[in-house]
Amino acid sequence: MGDSSLATVLASELLELTPESYYSWFQAGLLSKALRKWPESLDRNAQALKLFSPKDAEEFNGANPAAWNMGIASTALGDWSKARDAWAAYGLHRFQNEAGPIDVDCGMAPIRLNPDQASLPHQILFSVGEAEVVWCWRRSPAHAIIASVPLPESGHRFRDTVLHDGEPKGTRRLDGQEVSVFDELERLEDSGLPTWQAQIAGATDEDIHALSDLLGQRGLGLDNWSGIRLMCSKCSHGAPEDGHEHISTMSEDAIRLGLAGHEAALGEVIDGWLADRHGVDVLALDLLW
Repeated sequence: MGDSSLATVLASELLELTPESYYSWFQAGLLSKALRKWPESLDRNAQALKLFSPKDAEEFNGANPAAWNMGIASTALGDWSKARDAWAAYGLHRFQNEAGPIDVDCGMAPIRLNPDQASLPHQILFSVGEAEVVWCWRRSPAHAIIASVPLPESGHRFRDTVLHDGEPKGTRRLDGQEVSVFDELERLEDSGLPTWQAQIAGATDEDIHALSDLLGQRGLGLDNWSGIRLMCSKCSHGAPEDGHEHISTMSEDAIRLGLAGHEAALGEVIDGWLADRHGVDVLALDLLW
């Protein structure tokens, strides 16, 4: 990964020698992003934004990557005014129409929590546990809310808010379409919602979908952990369907569910769900963390 301290010194010297260079400010901003120094990254990319010339636009096919990185840094800092300016500078004008925090339905996206491969030189990867790709509700170009129930080993919870990068790192399928995976850069908010594991016997797919709908109506989470595949890093960063076979955690004896929420609310929903389902049984409901 190299000497980040030396890189920091060299970046400062470069800016002193070439203060009018878009490229210098952009590269220095990339280093600040890699080191997760968000105020510095915001300032450097904002300066690069001012220096962006038609010649620079030709090199980047009209897009301004400094604007995107400025959007990431300002989202990390909760500076929504500058985030809106950054997305508009990148050409995403839909975010410029309002004020305050950005909270827009940008669709579903798979996010790799605790990424295991760096994208930039000297990058400090965010990690509080094992790598896991989860589905998220994307609320802006740079942040999302976890919609899956992550495994406890990930150190994340249902409805955590995460900052993510914009560079695709592999794909997953959603409704028959390939969608890009993005790497987590930082956790912005811990939801604090407890994670549970349930073992269910006698339930059909329709029963599980019904339970998921009931829980969703209460803001609670459900993920079917029975079919989780433990993929190698190479396939995780590519298209899993094109890779080799991976270990499945599927159990033939019972369905294994990950649930998220407080005990009283979960119990109330599960009791109501079971009342109409003879032959379905909850074998165990264990608090994991």
